[in-house]
Amino acid sequence: MTNGSFRFLGRESESVASFEGVGFRAAVNNASSLKGNARVARVSVRDRFFLQQLRSPLRYDANGLDLSQISAHVGGGDVTGRFTMQPETEESPFHVEMKFRGVQADQIITEAGGPGGVLQGKLEGNMKTEGKTTDPDALAGSGEIFLHDGQLRQFNLLVALGQLFQIEELTQLHLDQAEAKYHLTPGAVAIDELVLRSANIHLSATGTVSFRGKLHLSSRLAINEKIRAQLYKPIRANFQPTEEPGYSAVDFEVSGTVERPKTNLLEKVVGRDLKDLVNSFLGGKSDKPKKKKGAQTNVDESTPAATPGTSASATAPSPANSP
Repeated sequence: MTNGSFRFLGRESESVASFEGVGFRAAVNNASSLKGNARVARVSVRDRFFLQQLRSPLRYDANGLDLSQISAHVGGGDVTGRFTMQPETEESPFHVEMKFRGVQADQIITEAGGPGGVLQGKLEGNMKTEGKTTDPDALAGSGEIFLHDGQLRQFNLLVALGQLFQIEELTQLHLDQAEAKYHLTPGAVAIDELVLRSANIHLSATGTVSFRGKLHLSSRLAINEKIRAQLYKPIRANFQPTEEPGYSAVDFEVSGTVERPKTNLLEKVVGRDLKDLVNSFLGGKSDKPKKKKGAQTNVDESTPAATPGTSASATAPSPANSP
């Protein structure tokens, strides 16, 4: 076979997986077994995850289908793994093992439909998955992801607060630790633990990301006393002591979709009374209803923020004289 293509659709005719540029060459040993090599130019999983130049030896016999030494490229990095399936067995069970390294975090996020320029660094991790081709709800598995040389940039709210209170670290976090542990559930990826840590700031979350991109994350922003001391007193009061000595935190929610995430972090950090003040500083408008339509729109916390070099930081009042 040369230059073949396949597409697998879900129950509602949505794209589950597609394979383009498929090539296969094999030697047929007998009527029930063959050995050869397979290659696929491009693999798309739910139009959110993309593999390039997949290759592997292939064997098919009474034990099933075995792609024993998969190699591919994803997000500028490398993937290795193995795929086995028993197509002659009831419900056609399959098993996947995968390891990846050198994957560009920003590229993976943007290919999945998320905002670019937010997370920089290289990803490394692993995944083990098993399921049944006849039952999408039977998918199960787990994995880990680690981010090396990580930086969290242009996180709209943190950048704005960094400009407002002249705290440079908030505008661009250099991550000392960045990792996630997850497992698969029917229709979603369950985040068991997501941790982003810089020298003075910790972000953590648990929750789910559905295969359709919907987010439901319970999250926490924790800061140490060095950062907390630079905040205005009303805002400091919103950060409560945690079980980790020297840190205080606010809990918040992340919802929406991968393409347009939403969060109530602004209200949790600055409080409901100061939310309109911060919105006006950011160029938005009050949440309170007005008789006349304003020319500006509310600040969208889900979109990338302006870079730290904007004039906002130059005009922001210093928190040093906070009551």
